[in-house]
Amino acid sequence: MNTAYWRYASFALLGIALVACEHSEPDQPSPPNLPAKAPVESAPSGSLVPSTPVSPSAFRAALLAPATGRHAELGTALLNAAQLALYDAAGKNFVLMPMDTSGTPAGVMEAARQSIERGASMLLGPVFGSNVRIVAEATRARALPVFAFSNDRAALGPGVWLFGPQPEDEVERLIGHAAAEGHKRLGLLAYDTALGRYAIRTAERVARAHDATITRSGFLSLGLDARALSEQVRTFAGAPARPTPETDERPRRFDAVLIATEGAALRSTAALLAFHGINPKRTRYLIAGVHPDHLPLDEPSLVGAWYASPPPETFKLFSRRYQAAYGTAPPRLAGLAYDATAIAAMLAEARPAGGLDIATLTAPDGFFGAGGFFRFHPDGAVQRALAIFELTPEGPRIADPAPQRFDPEGKPVG
Repeated sequence: MNTAYWRYASFALLGIALVACEHSEPDQPSPPNLPAKAPVESAPSGSLVPSTPVSPSAFRAALLAPATGRHAELGTALLNAAQLALYDAAGKNFVLMPMDTSGTPAGVMEAARQSIERGASMLLGPVFGSNVRIVAEATRARALPVFAFSNDRAALGPGVWLFGPQPEDEVERLIGHAAAEGHKRLGLLAYDTALGRYAIRTAERVARAHDATITRSGFLSLGLDARALSEQVRTFAGAPARPTPETDERPRRFDAVLIATEGAALRSTAALLAFHGINPKRTRYLIAGVHPDHLPLDEPSLVGAWYASPPPETFKLFSRRYQAAYGTAPPRLAGLAYDATAIAAMLAEARPAGGLDIATLTAPDGFFGAGGFFRFHPDGAVQRALAIFELTPEGPRIADPAPQRFDPEGKPVG
């Protein structure tokens, strides 16, 4: 593995040595001695921390997060996580500048402008894809790298690095595992959105790589009433509304069906599939696009379904440290802020005069953080090593653990 990986792993909160220590199960993690070793410099308005004098030659990373507005609670969590990373990873000349975005496009634009005026060498955040595009446009002339917390591939562009989990990782992991388990006849069902179309294209590519066959593919329209949605699902299923002995004897159309949807739509889609003859006891449901925290665990048709997600152990360790320091549980996005700040600090130490070490950032063997192992593609999208979970009446269980590392070609292994 490359030197940068081991340097990061040795000092990061979730580094290899500390993860190994987790098996000893200490009674309580020691809270970090905040403020961290590296200073935090206050923003002109909406700041969450006091100003700290810093050297004019310091490497400044601006954290674009909402300190005010309806997303202020999230902004506080992002700053808290970033300060943990300062404590664990930053040198004395690395400075974090919290910049209040107010959670609005106008606030994001102003925060980016102030970051540039105050000499930022790198921007951390924002969260939403549309705001990432605003920041990228504002910083393009200065060629400042942007470590965004979004997973919106439409926001990718020169200098933008997305830390948010990519839907393609879920699809690739799900179909690869399904094929390895003998489910090689696949149905693909997605809502007609950018995410859905991208998931279908990815699934078609991955299926070919695993010698799997797409036997049926379809899109569902947005905004349908219950009757119209049911009719579209029935058409996809190719079955009468109620099974008969004749239909039960027909060969299964597919061994597994990928359902690419978002939020609350998963419940109705899965229930309608089961109603129209796609029996989840005979056909494996593969869920993509829905955050694990938003899964409808009480939906009977989803018992036995698989989904892909980062392993829980590493985030639990991060959460314990966060709770010890701040007295509350962190949201998932806080883990991205921790990772982004830690990597920024590492890169700043390597190049204190500024600039971005692309070779280190895109090293095939990658990094280890609050969501487990991850690496970056040259286009700026993150790739994460995911576990396969199965939904059971007792809750999710790990059906296949996450890979333990990336090989020299960047493939998850182990």
